[in-house]
Amino acid sequence: MLVYAKVPPPPGATPPAPRAAGARPTPLFLRNPEHAPPERPQNDSVPPRQLGALIGTTAPGTNVVEFPAGTALRLRAGTVLTFQMHYTAHGHEMKDRTSVGFRFAKEMPSEEIFAAAFTNGAFTLPAGAKDVAVPSEIGVSQPVKIWGLMPHTHLRGTRWQYTLEKPDGTSEVILDVPHYDFNWQTYYMFAKPLELPAGAKIKSMAWYDNSATNKNNPDASKDVKWGDQTWEEMQYTGFLYSVPSRRLKPAPGHQH
Repeated sequence: MLVYAKVPPPPGATPPAPRAAGARPTPLFLRNPEHAPPERPQNDSVPPRQLGALIGTTAPGTNVVEFPAGTALRLRAGTVLTFQMHYTAHGHEMKDRTSVGFRFAKEMPSEEIFAAAFTNGAFTLPAGAKDVAVPSEIGVSQPVKIWGLMPHTHLRGTRWQYTLEKPDGTSEVILDVPHYDFNWQTYYMFAKPLELPAGAKIKSMAWYDNSATNKNNPDASKDVKWGDQTWEEMQYTGFLYSVPSRRLKPAPGHQH
């Protein structure tokens, strides 16, 4: 399940004017266009793209996310929450009662946390293939702090690894999940947030087992691509971040 937050415009509000040619700002996050999933036609069974800002993610085994002291995620007045549920049919009627809880900060935080994701939706897992590696990456155009990562695949995912590549050419493994379990998906919160300089990249690699020896494989005889259903697959990483230049309070030892 994904939770999105969107503040609707007030009644009668005038839509913003289109940007002038050449006036588009550099995005904070730089994504690989080759990893975008194919566009799907919009119909009643496909949710709209513009649901708002991602603020929460849960999957089998996901832990309660508690932000570090001095940080919080903002919900503005009038926000509409949209729940995107991914159900898998089993041939008989079932019921679900979903709830989401918030614990509100007692004072204004020093830093605002944001949630986002990066993916690779352009892969194919060949039928019967046992150890297929699928990469993804995200770059930053200005300094960013990464507070946590959440790797997500479906029933064919077996392991994950994340590497931080810095502009000076150095790199380090920042998260290694050698035994990924679909039933135990969680946010991995860093003891100390990762400081990404402008120009840095996080590269992920996920491995999949689409063979008959994978006891959880829904169908080893079929090629598998990106999709919401559990019998399809994803290469998805949720992440929590803040932007130092947008601090709500001055950093210790710094005065405006």
